[in-house]
Amino acid sequence: MNKGINTLSQEQAKTLMESTWGLAQERDRQMLTFLLQTGLKISEFVRLNVGDVFTGRRVRRSAVIPGAKGKPSRKIPLTREAREAVAIILDFNRYQGVSLTPSTPLVISRQKNRKDGSYRITPRQVQRIVKTLREDASLGFKTTPQTLRHTFAREMLGHGGDMEVLQKLLGHRSIKTTRVLYGKSILG
Repeated sequence: MNKGINTLSQEQAKTLMESTWGLAQERDRQMLTFLLQTGLKISEFVRLNVGDVFTGRRVRRSAVIPGAKGKPSRKIPLTREAREAVAIILDFNRYQGVSLTPSTPLVISRQKNRKDGSYRITPRQVQRIVKTLREDASLGFKTTPQTLRHTFAREMLGHGGDMEVLQKLLGHRSIKTTRVLYGKSILG
């Protein structure tokens, strides 16, 4: 793992998730779980719609992540933990009175988005949630949504995952990018 990359140990990830607070605490915990289980970029995560992960009757076993800026879409598997996180997020949305139509944002905000008038959570809101949780958990280093992505990569490689599979899951165009970021020491 590149020396400049922070990742969370399993204990730190647990501490971070246990520090959730407020009205939407369970939703926040499940957002963190989903990010740790999928390695999605924050921009990809906030663009997810209900239909990307839910058939209308059950949570999908994989999600198709649309490519940005001309990149092709990619399919990522949803682990049991990721599917459970989606189910709880959907329950939160129902409780908030949000319909679960395919085009509805997966993660909603309590505040209306000024740009498009929707209740889709923004990247900045996710960053603030992670920052607040990091402060509450008293982690000794900067923890961001990108830290969760790096933690996903470290966990995958640490459990015998393949570098080329990781490249596809993370959406890197080149295997070189993946190797530069994660090719040295996977255990930190």
